[in-house]
Amino acid sequence: MKIGFDANPMVGDMGGVGWHCYHLLRTMLAKQEGIDFVAYAKPGAERPDAVGLWPGVERLQWVNSSRWGMGKQGPSDQLDLYHGTNFRMQTVGRYGGVVTIHDLWLDRHPEFSKKMLGQWPSSFKTRQTALRARKTITVSEFSARELVELYGLKRDHIRVIPNGVSEDFVPRLDEPAMAELRKRIGLKAARYVLFIGGADPRKNHQTFLEAAEKVRKKLGPRMLVLVGSPIHPFGNYEETARRRSLQEKVLCPGRLSTNDLQLLYSSADLFVFPSLYEGFGMPVLEAMACGAPVLTSNSTALAEVAGDAAMLADPQDAKALGEAMIRVLDDEPLRAALRVKGFERAKQFSWEQVAAKTIALYHELCG
Repeated sequence: MKIGFDANPMVGDMGGVGWHCYHLLRTMLAKQEGIDFVAYAKPGAERPDAVGLWPGVERLQWVNSSRWGMGKQGPSDQLDLYHGTNFRMQTVGRYGGVVTIHDLWLDRHPEFSKKMLGQWPSSFKTRQTALRARKTITVSEFSARELVELYGLKRDHIRVIPNGVSEDFVPRLDEPAMAELRKRIGLKAARYVLFIGGADPRKNHQTFLEAAEKVRKKLGPRMLVLVGSPIHPFGNYEETARRRSLQEKVLCPGRLSTNDLQLLYSSADLFVFPSLYEGFGMPVLEAMACGAPVLTSNSTALAEVAGDAAMLADPQDAKALGEAMIRVLDDEPLRAALRVKGFERAKQFSWEQVAAKTIALYHELCG
């Protein structure tokens, strides 16, 4: 069987979808199922160096193709099936194609679209792609419901395959490495509350800092470490901190490596992820896998992913969010219980499972 795979999200500065593609393709190759893969990327995009070290990489062909040339690639490369991993299905194989739609954030909130003509042309194209695909893959039951409600898809046209947690995320209490990280990013406080997501409005740093302002005295000497791109057209970490008179308590180190995140998760008093909308929410499981107590939103896919292993709060209620933060920070038995439950919850999500379910779908569609 020969599968085409959109590898564009893996190129350059990978976000959540990029890491999804990276771990999925790597794990499918390692399973040695006898499947050949053709990974497609835009002209000039080089294969990530790490890919050359993957088990099974001899069955992976890397092809550069323009957006306009992709339509012909499926037939010319004799694909059986094409997997559009990022909302688009640029070609098809003998048995058509599948598309992964991770969430419908901008369909729900088109006011945050940065596209010149607004969100509706993109939403229309994505819906047409989903209808044209043999199956539409998504990463949570929440996103499946969104696809039914907003795009009118039939539920049996959708296959839910949740994300996994990378084996890179395990507890790491390495004092020399943590000391080096503290010095590099300027983290002087011994204790801190961690936030990851960037200034993207859906990650909701505004409400997080409003909540922190309301409970500032109870936070004590703890710093607030906000990881991710600090500037976005609809928000700015440092401006929000100044508006809340929290600039002395807020540290914004920018985007960090997986190694740095592992260290920060492992030593955090609390990880707060109050996103307004998530199709999955991988940072929640990453934090749990590293032993951080987690506070996240009680809405969208986050409650589904967190289960009973996190404290949940209304992400739009700063007072409730602040009270939940202090409840966890002041209750050591509660933090310990969340750590134990978090470890067990994270174990339920592996890339082995994701790869097995995805390969089973390929076989199903290719007869």
